[in-house]
Amino acid sequence: MKKTIVMASAIFSGMIFIFGCQSVPENIPDDLDARQLIQLGQDNYDAHHYLASQKYFNTVLERFGDDPKHYIEAKYELGHLFLKQKKYRAAYDIFNEILEIYESVPMGLPGSYKILCGIELAKIPEDKTEEFKRAAKPEPAAIEPERTRPEETISESPAPSAPTQAVEEKEESAPAPEQKEDNEKEAESKPAEEKTAEEKPAEKAAETPASAN
Repeated sequence: MKKTIVMASAIFSGMIFIFGCQSVPENIPDDLDARQLIQLGQDNYDAHHYLASQKYFNTVLERFGDDPKHYIEAKYELGHLFLKQKKYRAAYDIFNEILEIYESVPMGLPGSYKILCGIELAKIPEDKTEEFKRAAKPEPAAIEPERTRPEETISESPAPSAPTQAVEEKEESAPAPEQKEDNEKEAESKPAEEKTAEEKPAEKAAETPASAN
């Protein structure tokens, strides 16, 4: 009996899958508006035709995605569909995208979908939510160790080269302006003193014959 029930359930599930795949529309009429497409998506969702439902909602985004109201409604329906299929990451990203739209466009949007997104996010298992949050955070960049540049290895006050050192010694040995002036005066007075010293022996020689007479 149990085997029969299990087999019947498997056959029924297979039939749902087959009919669900077969019910996906290949060509959606161009004259359908956004409201009609969303209604068809919801009808297929209720019938468990998830692929067909997803196609109708995506068609709304392709044809009427420029209108924020239609974009948010179709996106929410897709997120709700993914949550039903336990595709948590896809649902998480869609609901957060809608909430970001509400933050950037605070007016002119239906407020109900903002509330519904919060409710749907709470249905995602907490461990999955934490995992998605961690994955969204950027990894810190690796810090490379500082490298000593070649010029930093040279001492701050390098020894002067030979020409520079010679110039410095020449500048130190040069006399100060005051000392140079004193040296010039001293040089001028020396010839006069030497001349006086030379004249004195001549005077003595002239005086000697007079005293002898």
